[in-house]
Amino acid sequence: MRLSGCLLARDEEANLPRCLASLAPVVDEVVVCDTGSRDRTVAIAEAAGARVVHFPWCDDFAAAHNFLHRHATGDWILWIDADEELLPIPRKRLQRLLRAPRALAYLVTRLDLVAADDPESYTEMVLPRLFRRRPELTLVGRCHPEFRHPSLGEVAAREGLAIAPSPVRLRHYGYTAEQRPGKLRRAARLLALELEERPGQLYYQIELGRTLLELGDPSGHRILAEATAEVWRHRHDRRPPTPHVALLFDYLLGPPAPAAGGLPPRAAVAELAARWFPDAAPLLWRRAQIAFEGGDFATAAGLLERLLRLGRDHGYDHAVSFDPAILGDQTRLNLGVCYTRLARLEEAAACFRGLRHSPTCGAAARANLAVVERLRR
Repeated sequence: MRLSGCLLARDEEANLPRCLASLAPVVDEVVVCDTGSRDRTVAIAEAAGARVVHFPWCDDFAAAHNFLHRHATGDWILWIDADEELLPIPRKRLQRLLRAPRALAYLVTRLDLVAADDPESYTEMVLPRLFRRRPELTLVGRCHPEFRHPSLGEVAAREGLAIAPSPVRLRHYGYTAEQRPGKLRRAARLLALELEERPGQLYYQIELGRTLLELGDPSGHRILAEATAEVWRHRHDRRPPTPHVALLFDYLLGPPAPAAGGLPPRAAVAELAARWFPDAAPLLWRRAQIAFEGGDFATAAGLLERLLRLGRDHGYDHAVSFDPAILGDQTRLNLGVCYTRLARLEEAAACFRGLRHSPTCGAAARANLAVVERLRR
């Protein structure tokens, strides 16, 4: 089975060599769609043996991807971004996946780095990035495009095919701090255009509201309030209307928004979050905060313990990305404080001892350890 590695690129001369080198051992062709580079992106791609096609940028990532995929010639497409790299996987192992007769697509695990120089600090998302090249599998969405009309799931159900997990992994550098502001501004513009053309898309509403707030624009509160009203109509359903409601709940369970009248009580949101998203790491963190603030230290401790267990094996909900710091030292410190409040002093001392040399929590851990040792005398 022939595999096409397909990527969009614009002014990606810094990232492209790493991406292309990672594909070389396993793909049969690389197709790069350039959307108007002014640097050496095209020259680098051609020198590496990639076939370059050109697409006039029209503020629509789905349109660019669909154009790109039409130029692929492989039986399968691996969708990769220029700021990602494919982690090593034996070609024979990958070919076994592609030869599976009932497979329509595979879920690929993307490791989202927080800092480019720290490959061990990441969270994981699972995305359908490896799929058969078929003309009906097209993308929709100016920003964050997805398969729709038909979706991958609809095609798989209709034809008795599978969308299966896979060992394929990508490392993503695009969420690092130095690249984030420019990407946020572009995303806000494209999300607004998407909602003008196709209003009522809950996922894009949530993304636009959150993006605007991250850019310091308070109009994001109004947009998220509108999204909340829509979600709340579904609160008795067994499942959320979209997995991205978890991002909305992270906002609703955080610090109270200005002029937040009409939003549901945090306790009600926390209860629904526990039912719809029991393994969502950022929501476990928020629920633990709420329990601690309410003096329910036993519940807070249980939630923090669960968060740390999920973090150890990356067993958390992979539908959304988040800051991996909530899986680390700050959570252990907070757990130690809960243990102290519950008079579980041996467990508290163990937490604080393990954090004495932490660069972020060491001073607080040493101070809390001294308190615990005085209480134990």
